[in-house]
Amino acid sequence: MKLLHTADLHIGAELSYLDNLAESRKYEVLQVFRNICGLCKKENVEFCLIAGDLFDSNAAAATFAEPVLRYIAETKDTHFLYVAGNHDPLDSASPFKSLELPENLTVFGEEYETAEFPEFKVRAMGRSFSHSSMEFVVPPAMPQDNFINLMLLHADFGAPGSRYNPITTDFVKDCGADYLALGHIHKRTAVEQIGNTHLSYCGCPEGQGFDEAGEKGVYVGILNKDGCRLHFAPCSNRLHISEKFDLSDAKSTDDAERIILDALLFECGEHYDRNLYKIILTGSPENLHDINIPELLSRLKAKLYFVKVKNRLKPRLDLELLSKEISLKGLFVNRMLDKIKTADEGDKKKFIDALYLGLDAFDGEVAYDED
Repeated sequence: MKLLHTADLHIGAELSYLDNLAESRKYEVLQVFRNICGLCKKENVEFCLIAGDLFDSNAAAATFAEPVLRYIAETKDTHFLYVAGNHDPLDSASPFKSLELPENLTVFGEEYETAEFPEFKVRAMGRSFSHSSMEFVVPPAMPQDNFINLMLLHADFGAPGSRYNPITTDFVKDCGADYLALGHIHKRTAVEQIGNTHLSYCGCPEGQGFDEAGEKGVYVGILNKDGCRLHFAPCSNRLHISEKFDLSDAKSTDDAERIILDALLFECGEHYDRNLYKIILTGSPENLHDINIPELLSRLKAKLYFVKVKNRLKPRLDLELLSKEISLKGLFVNRMLDKIKTADEGDKKKFIDALYLGLDAFDGEVAYDED
């Protein structure tokens, strides 16, 4: 059988960090689901597994549910299987309870339910969230016959104290599924095998913040009783990208703009301007005042869909002079310079980075999540 595994689209999320772009981005995320339906048609997918959090909330779903159901109905040769997640639980506000559902959509209830598709020799089991949290319940045994067994869960794998349907390795080993489609964790994992069960988190198909940077998509491929051959298929409209740029050689705002845009073109291709960027300026230009940061940001905003800039430029320091200061900072610099001078080439950069990170710490400019 040919399957596609997706989850965690969070259609309708507020995305307030985007300011005036937030509203249009909601509809771009909706179009990602349309892209997924298009991929189902292109790849002749027989089963599309959606493992929860299709919508960011049931309130958001009110605006977007009808087009989602229409896209599903239009993809008539694919069976869509869905379990609700903690963001869009199957409660009284769920659109899956109030709207007429397409014939090719199966929504699993708050208790484990099974659907069989004899013409494909496929059986599927799933359980939806009915509230914003859910305890794990052992499912009924899946028959072991010549049917391919699918299971869909919005779940927290390997997190025993979680409020979000925590599941264990032992459960996976004994669940009887040939493939377990997981949702809830937004970072894609490799398809692995535990016992006779293949499983994965496909990750979110469109990043919705800079903590979800990089290429996003779905898993698609072949599953049979002998094995699982799924590959990652990108389907996002835009990427979130966080990049550092060393502007030590920049002598002007023009130079800074050129360094950044040339690097983005090289790394992201000719359509680099479509993405969302968090740009971190580093280094020590010869004359810091020759780079006008507000002007640089304005120029970048005119050429990129979305950009935010974090300024970590530092004035050039006379480290030898600083090392002679009679202070804790001077002592720190002195010792780090000694380490840099005696380090082999493999460790030298590490000590240089540590020196400047330490100087930032003296200035109170290091955040807890500094990378």
